[in-house]
Amino acid sequence: MLRRALLVLCMALGSVAACNRDVSVPASSDPNGKDLVEGAVVAAAESSGGIRLYKIVHVDDYPEPAGPEYHMIAYNPKVPTFQDAANLWKHKRSEVTVALDHIFVRLVSFGKRDHRVLFVEPVTDEEKAPYLKAKR
Repeated sequence: MLRRALLVLCMALGSVAACNRDVSVPASSDPNGKDLVEGAVVAAAESSGGIRLYKIVHVDDYPEPAGPEYHMIAYNPKVPTFQDAANLWKHKRSEVTVALDHIFVRLVSFGKRDHRVLFVEPVTDEEKAPYLKAKR
């Protein structure tokens, strides 16, 4: 009975600390980068330590040898694990801030980093605006 009441309370209040559950995190990323698509929320290991969240707002698909180029938003804070990154994005989004509103990186560079695609969601006009401004 208590468990059911807690479940109803969690559903009514939305995401609160007592109701949070770990989000599923892929064991690995696609080695060919096929999972790096527009709208992908990616957690990637940083050379300075920690895991940073990124969102892909646009993909330029160039032929080899150049390959794809990803236009992303980089977020703070960095966290210790992929699981922490997934939970942060899903349950504590208000704590996520923009570190860089537009960066671009090619697959040949980004693909070497340990990373996971956590979610794929629509890209808003606000998220895409810095990319479009840089494109002009």
